[in-house]
Amino acid sequence: MSPLTTTINIETLTKDPFDISLKAIPEERAAIQKRLSVISIESIEAKLQLRKKGLIFLKGTIQAHITIECVRTLVAFQQHLKIKLDETFLPPVEDTEIPLPEGVEPLEEETLNIGEIVIQLISLNLDPYPVAPDTLPLDYQEEKPSASPFEVLKKEK
Repeated sequence: MSPLTTTINIETLTKDPFDISLKAIPEERAAIQKRLSVISIESIEAKLQLRKKGLIFLKGTIQAHITIECVRTLVAFQQHLKIKLDETFLPPVEDTEIPLPEGVEPLEEETLNIGEIVIQLISLNLDPYPVAPDTLPLDYQEEKPSASPFEVLKKEK
C-alpha cells in the first residue's frame, strides 16, 4: 500500500476537471523517505487535475524538497524537484487486444491511486548519482607508475 494513498474511483469522473491537491504529512514523508532511500524529505506537494473524456487525463505539477547524499563527498544537500505531469490512462476494457495509442497506460481496476503515481514520478526524477554543487571529483594518483604489474604484489608481502 502506498504511503501517500489518494485513490479516485474513475466511474465518478466526468469531462469537467476535478482538482486534486496533495500535501504529504510527516508520517507519509517518513515512509516515502525510507522507500526512496534518501536522507530526508522536507515537503511533497502536488496540484493536479483529473478529467475523463473517453480516456482519463491527469495533468499538473509535483514539487518536492529532498535531502540526498553526494556520491563524491557523502555530504548531504538539498534537491528541489518540480515535475510537470501529463499522463493519459485507458479505463478497463474487456477486449485486451485493442492496440493502445502511444503514451496511454491501460488501467486494470476502476480506481486510480494518485498518491502512488506521485511517488513513482518523484523516484524517477531523482538523480541516480547526485553530486553536490561546487564539488570536484577526487583526484586519484598513484605514488609512481610501476614498470611491472607485479610490483603491487611485492609490496603486499
